[in-house]
Amino acid sequence: MKEPTTFSINSGVFSRIYRWPDRTVSIAYHTPTRSVSTLEGDSAEVWWRLFESGGATDSVLDYMLAHGEFGADPQSGARETLDAFAQHLEESNLLRGPRNQAPSCGPTNAVADLASPERNPDQKIGQWMADHHVLYNLTLETTYRCNERCVHCYLPEQADPQELTLDQIDRLFSEFHALGGFHLGLTGGEVGVRKDFGDILDLAKRYGFVTGILSNLTRFSDEMLAKIIDLRPKSVSCSLYSARPELHDAVTRLQGSFDRSLRAIQTLREAGVTVAIKTPLMKHTAAGWREVEALADRLGCGFQMDLNITAKNDGGLSPLAQRVEDAETAEDVFSAPLYRITLMNEPLQAGAGPDLSARLCGAGAAGLTVSPDGTIRPCIGMSEPLGQFPADTLARIWHESPFFERWTQLSLADVPCGRCADFRTCSRCPGAWHAEHGSYTRPTDYNCFLARAWSRASRAVATS
Repeated sequence: MKEPTTFSINSGVFSRIYRWPDRTVSIAYHTPTRSVSTLEGDSAEVWWRLFESGGATDSVLDYMLAHGEFGADPQSGARETLDAFAQHLEESNLLRGPRNQAPSCGPTNAVADLASPERNPDQKIGQWMADHHVLYNLTLETTYRCNERCVHCYLPEQADPQELTLDQIDRLFSEFHALGGFHLGLTGGEVGVRKDFGDILDLAKRYGFVTGILSNLTRFSDEMLAKIIDLRPKSVSCSLYSARPELHDAVTRLQGSFDRSLRAIQTLREAGVTVAIKTPLMKHTAAGWREVEALADRLGCGFQMDLNITAKNDGGLSPLAQRVEDAETAEDVFSAPLYRITLMNEPLQAGAGPDLSARLCGAGAAGLTVSPDGTIRPCIGMSEPLGQFPADTLARIWHESPFFERWTQLSLADVPCGRCADFRTCSRCPGAWHAEHGSYTRPTDYNCFLARAWSRASRAVATS
């Protein structure tokens, strides 16, 4: 009789199982290759038992024998079926291959490629979570302090210095995990100014979260970079505003910031960590976007750019002076592949046409944002407070806040210009609209400017 196979879970694999009345789903990420697998039914259960046991097969075979039929020799049949399934898991980078080989690091520009909607399963996963009201995503703004003073920063000039303690963050993560949480985003301000950021990373690792980090990377020692590498994050995002050090430093108003960010990016990439270079485009930097794109390609990084400079969270309008208002420049940007363009950190996607019954936006559908002081918000782009952690638990907000019922009743029909000719190329962010003029349903003039620029660029590409 064939002996049980010993399997090894690949380094950088994160997984959770969700059991709902209508389906069972296991979600598994292999962060070094940015590959995502979704398994359903018995496949989900078998994989989860493998993952939970670290590759041991006893509980897996017990489950298979209890739930399947394997002919005259059930033990051998179950093992053969498991071996075939394991080959599929190897091809998905979840298990290590038979010769103990490590998987390849995947495509160089994994971040950019996976921003392409047809290749990104996160959209389907997010819909599953929204349909079952699972708190799947959490963004924690660890601090509003920052060592850079970027000219376009949306944070208030006088940010409240109060911040959740490490013990409170531990409790927050515990509640998030209990509600089904899996995707964690860590951002700021600048995460590196917190002396306990390494401890926060340790918590993320202990809870098994798939973690994304947004940082300017200027404050990290080699020891901290090693801790990030050990975490095996889904990605590390860093803003570079220009490929020219002097122009980048003029935006950050911190001399030497370009060189420090670049050195950290190189260290992370050499260790196989996925890095995304994110470039908010401003009127004095936008013309050089292709130089930043070329730099990202040389570094083996993903590249995404964003034209939507927004008002400050407290309604301050000073960042708006940095917006690209030249139509020719905006149209040139929109001539790039759409997966390299984001608006409010969402990959740009052309819609099929006006569907006025669609939700206004997905804020709060499967995630929340927590501010440094514990304020719970629907998303990072909306300043509307839903509660205050830890006085208000995540569970109470998630299950009882009146916001969700009110928000789901808003549709595109509530936007007065829903039948605009440029609707298909309109990328909406109600939070950004509200920050600028106090309404969630009235687009800003700049939003309309971008929609027209994208529309003209699309026509030009189609006729070229």
